[in-house]
Amino acid sequence: MLAVVLAILASSCSSPIATPAASSTATAASPATSPVSTLAAAGWRRIADIPTPRSEVAATVFRGNVYVIGGFGGGNVVEIFDGQRWTRAPDLPIAVDHAMAAAVDDGAGSAGVYVFGGNAPSPVARAFRLSPGGDAWREIAPMPGPRSQAAAVARASSIYIVGGYDGQRLVAPTYAYEASADRWRTVATIPTPRDHLAAAPIGAGVCAIGGRRLSLTTNLATLECYDPAADRWEKLPDAPTARGGVGAAAVGDRLVFVGGEQPSGTFKEVEIFDPATGRWSRGPDLPTPRHGIGVVSVRDTVFVMSGGPTPGGSQTAVCEALELR
Repeated sequence: MLAVVLAILASSCSSPIATPAASSTATAASPATSPVSTLAAAGWRRIADIPTPRSEVAATVFRGNVYVIGGFGGGNVVEIFDGQRWTRAPDLPIAVDHAMAAAVDDGAGSAGVYVFGGNAPSPVARAFRLSPGGDAWREIAPMPGPRSQAAAVARASSIYIVGGYDGQRLVAPTYAYEASADRWRTVATIPTPRDHLAAAPIGAGVCAIGGRRLSLTTNLATLECYDPAADRWEKLPDAPTARGGVGAAAVGDRLVFVGGEQPSGTFKEVEIFDPATGRWSRGPDLPTPRHGIGVVSVRDTVFVMSGGPTPGGSQTAVCEALELR
């Protein structure tokens, strides 16, 4: 991933809103931080409530539309947001929560929305694809092992599954799915196994942020990035706030880190990592702090969909968006 960061450096010379809960003051050890984001923010705005309030959802973007998939409160429900309104997609064949989702925009036989694993009710290895214009999900090759509470990131026609839990222990191996071949392989092990983490595509790599070690009391601020070309991970500066049950998205080459939970409440913090400077900065606070969220970006806008406003299995219909430019 060092090569990825150096390349970036070179190229750069709804329902009622829940009452916000307590926010963490825990910080990582000596992260490089800046008090104000280097991105200009227009401020959060409330968008259309999701029709089926849920938490512990999976979310992805396919051809400009946001897909919110499964979760507590609607395990087989798939709903699509086009920037203005919600529509219903075909239901998943099974009900899942804590699943992982990613999308491949192009490729005959591989374009579409993908869902991996999740709890049904315990972690499963099953995976599904919804093709463009498809009226049903098709089962694809299962993951090499069961996994939930992980994160998925697509790079071209490859999808990487990082972190997570297999029903007995944290999962260290990283799985890579080749959508064009419907085939899995195991690649470099994540240095810090964890669940309830988030991940996003940054530069040419896959960056995993936050998460925890199977408990709300063991939240992490860890940022580690995987370089597919070198098949290796590298540690980058920790986030200012340790948290699990989080979401993340990429805006340009910057990582936006949102939400999460701890025993005393949910997190309002929005923190932004710029790999060109190696520094974190603070974005505008999330108006409705929550965890188990669907966090994605469409161009310069970050969407935070549904989630739990209090720790545990709560749900809200609230969806919010932040434009960063």
